[in-house]
Amino acid sequence: MKDTMKMLTAARPARLAPDRAPGDPADIMRQPREHTRRPARRLVLAGAGLAALAAVTAAAVALDKAPTGSPDAARPGPGAELDAADLLLVAATKVDTGRPNAGRYWVVRAEHAEGDRRVTDEQWLATRAGDPSVAFLRAEAGDWSRRAMDGHTADSNFLLGGVPRSAAALAALPATPEALRAQLLRWWPEDAPEPKDVYLFNAGADLVMRLPVPAPVRAAAYRMLAQMPGIDSLGRVTDALGRGGVAVAYGGGRQRLVVDPATGRALAQESWADGRRLGYTAVLKAEWADGAAPAAVSAG
Repeated sequence: MKDTMKMLTAARPARLAPDRAPGDPADIMRQPREHTRRPARRLVLAGAGLAALAAVTAAAVALDKAPTGSPDAARPGPGAELDAADLLLVAATKVDTGRPNAGRYWVVRAEHAEGDRRVTDEQWLATRAGDPSVAFLRAEAGDWSRRAMDGHTADSNFLLGGVPRSAAALAALPATPEALRAQLLRWWPEDAPEPKDVYLFNAGADLVMRLPVPAPVRAAAYRMLAQMPGIDSLGRVTDALGRGGVAVAYGGGRQRLVVDPATGRALAQESWADGRRLGYTAVLKAEWADGAAPAAVSAG
């Protein structure tokens, strides 16, 4: 998250940082990495070497039962106390299968924060050769500015495991948790600064939260996370934007993924230490668009 926030700071409008040359806003896409500095990228979503958070008792979460006949139909129903695996499996059954699986642009708006620094960005990421990708940036209490994402193409717009991927490569990912895990591990860089389990957690969080994958792949990512050792439930929480959900934690509670299990939507990835939220990426929207990238975006 610290690296991400440095890039966001560099990319803010020049009038907000007159002594800095604006950086490439495309760097906001960098996947959060948990080496010695990662607050929760997203997820997203950042992280750092953080003190372990005290364990939190899992709260009773009222959820709808999984659809009859689904792989998770036997999971606890409304009012049951669910562990982290249960929560993720319920979310997997709620993923919206009616959403389109492709488009001209993948559009992601997210708020990123580390400490007292906060920046919102909206990225229009091209999936077709020749279409330009563009980012809109807004520092806290500032105006939106439009920046080209030079050097980004339809073949390299999406980072998974720190490696650029195309939307087509992501769409072709396996739709079962075991096969998805195996494919992600084949993509794991040998020189990665994080161990495999941290890489898998971060990759899974990105898949459920902000990458353009079909609903069956997103559901498989939830199920892959549910199978990971060390996943804990924190029960009901409110994210930094005031949205209610449930949280699952990894790494002794340092990394949190906040999910709305009623819709299967992943809301945010956060980093915590000593009972304090240190950083986060909260996704406001992630959707396909078929029109050309706009010249400006709305404040909403």
